[in-house]
Amino acid sequence: MTVRRLACFATVCALGACSSEPIATGANAGGGAGAPGSAGGGGGSGGGGAGTPPDYTQSACYGRQATTQVYDLETHGTSTVTATCRAEGARARLYVADDLWQTKVSPDAPALDQPEIDAFMRSYELVGQAASAHPELGVLPTDEAVFGALPEASLTDGKLPIFVIDSRGAGDGYLCSWCAQPALHLDGPSLRSLHTDTTLSIAAHESFHAIHRAYDADEEVWVDETLAEAAMTVNGFFTDRAWLEEFLQTTNQAWGPGVNDARSFDYGAGLLFGTYLWEHGGAPLLAAITHEPANGWTGLDRALATTGSSATGWELFQDMAVAVVVNDPSTGYGFQSIALEASVLPYAVKTGATLTETIEPYGVIYVRFEADATSVTLDAPTAVSARLVLEGDALEVREIAPGSRATFDGKTPRSLVLTARETTAISVTAR
Repeated sequence: MTVRRLACFATVCALGACSSEPIATGANAGGGAGAPGSAGGGGGSGGGGAGTPPDYTQSACYGRQATTQVYDLETHGTSTVTATCRAEGARARLYVADDLWQTKVSPDAPALDQPEIDAFMRSYELVGQAASAHPELGVLPTDEAVFGALPEASLTDGKLPIFVIDSRGAGDGYLCSWCAQPALHLDGPSLRSLHTDTTLSIAAHESFHAIHRAYDADEEVWVDETLAEAAMTVNGFFTDRAWLEEFLQTTNQAWGPGVNDARSFDYGAGLLFGTYLWEHGGAPLLAAITHEPANGWTGLDRALATTGSSATGWELFQDMAVAVVVNDPSTGYGFQSIALEASVLPYAVKTGATLTETIEPYGVIYVRFEADATSVTLDAPTAVSARLVLEGDALEVREIAPGSRATFDGKTPRSLVLTARETTAISVTAR
């Protein structure tokens, strides 16, 4: 799969550019008047929310230049790009690379001009999607309301710089992790427009990375990316549909835990688990994970405990795996925030036959049975999680102990859901 975005903590380690020069600061970086968080850097005409948007051409930083270091996919180094401030709001400044200003990536794409900037800033800071957890807020304020405030001390003059640049294939957007202070890079030519759902959902994803970096900079890649996918759902976006559908066809894969390179992370799996965590524990849980200093599964467990949940992260992952195949929130196994229109690709086992497979670390195997099957025997180590989904008068989800035989009791088996923390060989016999 093609890497769509570079993550904050997935610094392309081949960069050798982690110590590259940071984004310029001071007057030439659009420092502007006004203290961090003050109104001095906002639009000159007032307004905001659902009313008249600010006139961003009156921003304090408007027309000032800054530089940033853009990752080069070919050399794995960085190059200095000069950009000009085109808007400043209460929490962010938006710069456009000088060679992109007022250009069109194709005849059917809008020009990268002030109306594009204004539309992005309105959605990023002022007004959210109808499906957002906070439709009265823009993308960044919604991220902050759910995950935690972006500390002003970590920013340039208390505001997050966003640079619209040409990454030349490095990714639609990423948090510049080799910069001295957080800065978002959005790829103008790749995105084509700044005010599409895709662009804004990526901005939500990357803005979460900026928040998380401030509180728990050494978190494991898969947790960081899973929560960043949740940030897209929190903001009312479902733009990673293709990633999700692709994952549903290849669920038996090492999608995240134990993966230390975001280029190997599966965003479809992350979207599922991040959304499931959001629907299970809401903002308190996502904030607790974001701020929890412990990493990986330990951090998830501690965050769950602090928010009053009796479940562990591993148990919720198993619940999520069942929810994917049941897909009915009324049963307690489903999703409300995203639509699972595609089905999983199951492993079929014939009655009287045995299916032998290997579960990849944290991969999920879905086994389907023929209509005449009445029982199943699972031969696997005790560490394997096995849940049998049966249909009858009411849905039943039954845990199956490895080494045991389970009868269907006259019910229709929908699926046997198997997962494990490590690479594990299993055998499933249908009778």
